[in-house]
Amino acid sequence: MATFKVNIPAGPIWNQKDAEEKAPVIAAAHQGKWTGQWNTVVESEMSVIEVELNVKNAGSNEFKTTVLAGPIWSNDEAQKIGAALAASYGATFTGEWNTIVPGVMSVIQIKYSF
Repeated sequence: MATFKVNIPAGPIWNQKDAEEKAPVIAAAHQGKWTGQWNTVVESEMSVIEVELNVKNAGSNEFKTTVLAGPIWSNDEAQKIGAALAASYGATFTGEWNTIVPGVMSVIQIKYSF
């Protein structure tokens, strides 16, 4: 299966021991594997960890949830951008969406498979 690597925000990581405790859990939450790499990007505030992810997640388990999507103005727009937004979360777009603050914020429904 094809994989790729990304950096994921992890809050402050203070040292290697701290990274070894936090990073595997964060990576697993994103359906990935920690590569062992991390670095601080904003001193005392934010570090990132490198995570290896599968291009396509699969499995017999599913979980659906909604995620912020910025303002969406129509169903046509939602259907055009939904797949890309869902992919940015490592999920697939279900086709469902809703405006939660008119002109400001919408959500899309995404499905994780694992």
